[in-house]
Amino acid sequence: MENANQIVKTMGADVWDGDPELIADHDLLHRVQAFTNREARLLDTGRVREWLDEMIHPDIRYVIISRQLRYIEERRYLPPDSVFIYDDDHGVLNARVEQQLHPQNWRINPREAYVRIGTNLEVTKGSAKDRLFVRTNWHLRRMRRQYQIDDFIYSRHDELVITPDQGFKFVKRFIAFAERGVQGRNMTLFL
Repeated sequence: MENANQIVKTMGADVWDGDPELIADHDLLHRVQAFTNREARLLDTGRVREWLDEMIHPDIRYVIISRQLRYIEERRYLPPDSVFIYDDDHGVLNARVEQQLHPQNWRINPREAYVRIGTNLEVTKGSAKDRLFVRTNWHLRRMRRQYQIDDFIYSRHDELVITPDQGFKFVKRFIAFAERGVQGRNMTLFL
């Protein structure tokens, strides 16, 4: 079984460690940007079922790790510097969507409001001819009641599969969250 440090290569996120050849096709970049913007809109407006059914590939691997930022010369710790927060497939994402939509879910009363801001979109060739690697930076703010505000700032590494109709679906998502302990109240949301 992979540990959280090994997952970077499996998920294709290591492509961004160097300077990959970026795609300069403005039409393709615009379509990818529109796709990620639509995802943000669906998630911000609570349309998680639509997000899962229309934007997520059945073979999805959705991984979020927490990384402890240590000194380079650190020798005190034996455990890995990274641990899994999520390592989900389509079935687990579906269960999380069902839980979020269930009327007895404590998070929907009162409702939460979300705002996602995505920037620094970069696209390069993926692991196959019909794949693209996409890197973006995100700021997600979650608001509930008067004083419950959580901010999540992260870089996201996605792999998109190009569908036969020239659309896209997310087939891999990797986020290395740079906090050992999540500062927000919880991470029961989709990044």
